[in-house]
Amino acid sequence: MKKHTTILIALLLCVTVLCGCGSVATGGGQKGEAPVTAETVDANLRYFLGITDAEGNEKAALGDMGDRTPTSESERHAAELLYARYADTEAYPHFTATPLYDTEFDVRVSTTETRKSQNVEIRFMPGGEAHEKQVVIGTGYDNPFGTYNTVYDGQPSTGAFDNATGVATLMSCMDYVHANAEALAALPFDLVFVFFGCSGYNSAGANAYVSKQMTAAQHLTTVLMVNVGKLGGERMYLYADEVSTAHETFLRDVASNEGLTYYSLPKNMPLIEGTYIDNVYYTHFGMLGDHAAFTEWGIPTAYITSGYYGGFNLSDLEKSGEANLGGTERDTYENLRAERGAYAEQGSDTVTLLLRAATHTDFLSVMEKSKNEKTDYTFWTNPLWAYLIVLFIVIALCILLIVLVKHFEKKYPFVPIVRKMKIAVFGMEYENKTDGDIFVDIKRPKNPFDGY
Repeated sequence: MKKHTTILIALLLCVTVLCGCGSVATGGGQKGEAPVTAETVDANLRYFLGITDAEGNEKAALGDMGDRTPTSESERHAAELLYARYADTEAYPHFTATPLYDTEFDVRVSTTETRKSQNVEIRFMPGGEAHEKQVVIGTGYDNPFGTYNTVYDGQPSTGAFDNATGVATLMSCMDYVHANAEALAALPFDLVFVFFGCSGYNSAGANAYVSKQMTAAQHLTTVLMVNVGKLGGERMYLYADEVSTAHETFLRDVASNEGLTYYSLPKNMPLIEGTYIDNVYYTHFGMLGDHAAFTEWGIPTAYITSGYYGGFNLSDLEKSGEANLGGTERDTYENLRAERGAYAEQGSDTVTLLLRAATHTDFLSVMEKSKNEKTDYTFWTNPLWAYLIVLFIVIALCILLIVLVKHFEKKYPFVPIVRKMKIAVFGMEYENKTDGDIFVDIKRPKNPFDGY
């Protein structure tokens, strides 16, 4: 009996351990061969940061691309690096790069100062011909650590985690698309890859792109925008909207078929009082990103990021029990590898999801359905309506209380009891006493000194 009990306990422990290990998506969980390897993602990350293994390079650990603080010289240098790579028609003949002067935008940093930043837009037209429909895949390439900075490489942080991991993932996806351009020639839509500048400052690059650099027709023909955030955190998350959408269900089904796990933000996570998306009068971490600008224009969006979002605690931890890298001076490549080692596998998983979804036969129909059937919930998020509803309920309850009181007053009227007072004479009989009569005996008061 003891032997059987021991075996049963051992089996239960094994099941518990296996279930526990499968509950955290650390990357590299796809069933089949990934279109992009983790090594490719890491190589692109090192390229973007300017990290080399050459001896004597004093910045071998940090990279020589600078800190990429929004609107800084190093941010523009990073944009020029990305543009030069994919605008090279000999190396990437299947891509069309929009000149940087067409994607430049102004950023007001104070009441008296305006600075420049730029987006990097690369378009893939399947079969070499432009299509009416398009899918936008974007990520921010700047470093949100610190304030505006004009000094090149002025911060020790290089934004390796936030958000060079997103940049490397997008670059890896682009490399695969270009290398397989002939196999993807039948896609019925263009793929537009965008690296957003000044992303860490209220998504300035994404707002400029969707409001000024996209045409009115493109607003209508963009069937999906995917924002790739920082990768390497404890869990991978997929956020699409505040309400259930067809495109989120589709993406999660594709991920499930590939053996990938994407968490949802907890329902009981506290909300931030403030507006980040137009007409939505609250905010949480799923809304904070470059996809928000596209959501405001009615374009279906999906946000892929990583971290460890708790329930009742208002936190954006990257890993439970550990200090964050993103947004700190510690956000370097070496610390990324040491503390967020899942970034490359998660980047590989993200590319797998994007490519498998885009090449699915039902992709376009589901995206168009999601866009046409989107529920407008913004009306109900305005706190003014909540106050008015509460006021209406209070008034309605008061009216109901008044009606009930009047009803019961009528059904059970109050009839006061009137009693007559009569003086009883000494020796008078009380045989004629009635309930309505009150008799009071009048007697000579007793002398208090009698008997003394």
